[in-house]
Amino acid sequence: MNIQASSIVECKECGSTHLTWQTSIINRSNVQQGRLNTSDVACLFFLGCDECSETLQTISADKVANLMNAALVPA
Repeated sequence: MNIQASSIVECKECGSTHLTWQTSIINRSNVQQGRLNTSDVACLFFLGCDECSETLQTISADKVANLMNAALVPA
């Protein structure tokens, strides 16, 4: 991941080290549910604390994909 996200080792709110990455789909438009197209939604990765539910970092799926592509080493 990016340097800031990978350097987070504990929750800034409660100090817990029980952190988990999750994903979520968000609606980027004013279109109602059931009428959405793929261009109306986006995927986010977020790092949250399992103890107090604090959100510590959010990263777009596009940025995660770019970071993973940059980390590929040609065989």
